[in-house]
Amino acid sequence: MKVTVKLFGGLISDKEFPKNEQGDLVIEFLSESSVSQLIDALSLNKKPFIVVLNGIILSDLHITLKDGDELSLFPPIAGGLINNGLS
Repeated sequence: MKVTVKLFGGLISDKEFPKNEQGDLVIEFLSESSVSQLIDALSLNKKPFIVVLNGIILSDLHITLKDGDELSLFPPIAGGLINNGLS
């Protein structure tokens, strides 16, 4: 089973994994694995992060991955304009 992992916002894995032409990680499992198990295997440099599986934001990381799934990980982002009443 192969899963593509896209890391955003400075997230990096402490381990080496094969990459596709776009530079995304390609993780291959011999047995059934959950999103949580995959994240643990990545040994990421930052936590927490937002988890998106096939375009859907996840709250349950115990979902079983399927061949061809695409997992995207984003660090939480804050920012924007501050409304100080001066316009």
